[in-house]
Amino acid sequence: MNSRKKYLLLFVTLLTSCYLHAQKFTAAVSKNRVTAGEVFQLDFTINASGKNFTPPSFNDFNVYSGPNQSSSVQIVNGSMSQSITLSYYLAAKKEGTFTIGAASIVVGNTTLQSNPISIEVGKGGSAQQGNPAQSGTPNQAGTETKSDNLFARTTVSKSKVFAGEQITITHKVYARNVNLKGFQDIKFPSYNGFWTQEVARNAQYEVTTETIDGVTYNVVEVKKAFLFAQHSGKIEIEPMEVQCVVREKSGRRNDPFEQFFGNDPFFGGMNSYKDVLYTAKSNAVTIEVMPLPLTNKPEDFPGAVGNFSMNAIIDKDEVKANEGINLKITISGKGNLKLIDAPKMTFPDEFETYDPKTNENISVSASGVSGSKTFEYLIIPRREGIYKIQPNDFSYFDAEKKSYVKLPAKEFTITVEKGAAGSSAMLPSISSVAKEDVKMVGTDIRYIKTANIDLAKKEEYFFTSPGFIAGLTSPPLLFLAFIFLRRGYIKRNSDLVLVKKRKASRIAKKQLNEAERSMKANNKENFFVNVLSALYNYTGNKMNIPVAELSKEKVVEVLREKNVAEETINELVKLLDECEFARYAPGLQSGDLNEVYSRAEKIITKIEDVI
Repeated sequence: MNSRKKYLLLFVTLLTSCYLHAQKFTAAVSKNRVTAGEVFQLDFTINASGKNFTPPSFNDFNVYSGPNQSSSVQIVNGSMSQSITLSYYLAAKKEGTFTIGAASIVVGNTTLQSNPISIEVGKGGSAQQGNPAQSGTPNQAGTETKSDNLFARTTVSKSKVFAGEQITITHKVYARNVNLKGFQDIKFPSYNGFWTQEVARNAQYEVTTETIDGVTYNVVEVKKAFLFAQHSGKIEIEPMEVQCVVREKSGRRNDPFEQFFGNDPFFGGMNSYKDVLYTAKSNAVTIEVMPLPLTNKPEDFPGAVGNFSMNAIIDKDEVKANEGINLKITISGKGNLKLIDAPKMTFPDEFETYDPKTNENISVSASGVSGSKTFEYLIIPRREGIYKIQPNDFSYFDAEKKSYVKLPAKEFTITVEKGAAGSSAMLPSISSVAKEDVKMVGTDIRYIKTANIDLAKKEEYFFTSPGFIAGLTSPPLLFLAFIFLRRGYIKRNSDLVLVKKRKASRIAKKQLNEAERSMKANNKENFFVNVLSALYNYTGNKMNIPVAELSKEKVVEVLREKNVAEETINELVKLLDECEFARYAPGLQSGDLNEVYSRAEKIITKIEDVI
């Protein structure tokens, strides 16, 4: 018998003896009682060749590593037994009793299920929570690496910019000579002091190559964003911290049975692998932000920094009195579009106006933030005539040229004709009464009154009665009251600071309603964006903080000046941090959205009660 037949016979014998054993698929844990945050090991073991392994749900646990594969073969008295184990390293998110459900695997034509396991989780200590490296787990989970083979970097397009100028920040992971499989628990900087627009990326990370000092690395761009500084000074951006999942080889290299099982897709040969977690921390970055120059700065500067154009149009220039006209002013270009305020407008006194409606069409691409922002004004002429409307010029700061640019606005001529009969009765404003001839109607015949008539004594006259005096004096008094109330209304609304303060809670409530709708639609990203907008817009409007200076630090400073309780301030900062983290790391969003929504409402109510 030649050697090939001997090996074939040996293979058949080993395979047959393997299937003689009962097929078992079991689950086991290193411990059934753990504390919250403590890492434990979960093993799924099968003694037969299988496929289509499906793990259970780990919703109540953080997965720090896995599945990690290992295998073993034993020969006793000529009988061979083999098994393969898939291991996970888990940590419970909170206290309680949880059940890890059954996993499944297909062996031949049969689907096997493992046994469910109950885990009792007690209160965890601070040293254990969220730190697998201190839990004594194998696979070096969470070990920090400073190796040249695996590291992270944070880079910016400019380190010296003007306030409001766009800069690009990129977070990357560099690797060579390692099998990088993915990432867990990415902690991005909070970007305090900046308005941020993140570049959307594909669901799968793309791998490129870069050469540094003659060494070629595989590079994964974890995040790219555009930052707009909100105040001047030196602003430090904290490092990014990321847990890198690296697959490493383990087991025996020169096993005599490798020739039989080396190509098995399930067993992976006798060389098993394990996933190891390494923590890579990037460098911190300091940005020097220069204030915008005061020389030639326009008085009505709206805070626009970038490169823009303006277009103003009206939908009609000939209308009747009391008909509406839409005036649209569109700002287009590249820069901090989201931070641009509505242009200030001056309309004739005969026009009734409303706050502008804002529509944004902003996109974020690899080249930057660009698009348009449209402000739509509804104006209603109340009297006939010919009027001219001259929108204010729009100014922006060109960071490349280091100068202000003024865009002139087009003047519009509007012809207003007399409105339909009866429409003047709806006018809220006061106008002069048109002079008309008084006509007497139906005086040629006096009808005889046959009904009972109330007669008055001869010496009593109506023009001396209290009713006549009240009727005579009430119109002037009502007119004066109307003038007084109208002036008060105009005075209250002429102070934009007070108007913003009065409307702060109403605007915040509207944005919280948007967040509630996103929550019901399970749109977590929009939910956190709306909660952030509600908190920032409320504090900015309530305390008159300009958009260019609106930051977490400025809000805390002003709240303390207003004697708001330190506990309320800490709750606000904590909620802002949570929402910003959830917004920038959508894949790591967790927690009860109802609870976040309730906290936002309570914080706004507490601040409203004090201020």
